Amino acid sequence: MSDIETVCILGLGYIGLPTAAMFATHGKKVIGVDINQEIINTLNNGDIHIHEPGLREIVRRAISSGNLQVSTKVQPADAFIIAVPTPFQKETAQTEDGIQYKQADMRYVVSATEAIVPHLQPGNLVILESTSPPNTTVGLVQPILERSG
Repeated sequence: MSDIETVCILGLGYIGLPTAAMFATHGKKVIGVDINQEIINTLNNGDIHIHEPGLREIVRRAISSGNLQVSTKVQPADAFIIAVPTPFQKETAQTEDGIQYKQADMRYVVSATEAIVPHLQPGNLVILESTSPPNTTVGLVQPILERSG
C-alpha cells in the first residue's frame, strides 16, 4: 500500500465508513462516496448515520484533518473499494430440499463499478468488499472494468 496515496471508497455504510475513517487516520487521502446526499451532509456536519461506538470522533478527526472527503461523486484515486449493499431480492427466492435460497441484488455493485470506470488508470487497485455470490468479480465486475481499457 506504500504506492497507494489516494483511496476512493464507494458506499459509506457499516463497512465503507469505518474503512474510510481508518485509511484516513493512517495518513491516506480518502474520498468517501455515497449516493445519498443526506449521508454526505450528515458526515460533513460532524455526525454519523450509523451506530458504531467511537466512530463519530474518528470520522470528525479524519474530515477535519483533510484526509477524508465525502461526496456523491467518484473521483480519481489509486485504489477503489466497492462497499455497497447487496440486499436479497424477495421476488427471486427459490426453495430446494425445503431450504429457501435468495439471490443478491447486484444493481448497486454494477452501478458502483460503472461509476469508477471513467476514473481508472493502469495500475489502479479495485477491491469488491460487498458481500457477493461466488464468481461476481470475474463474471460481473471484471467485464465492466475492462471497458476502461
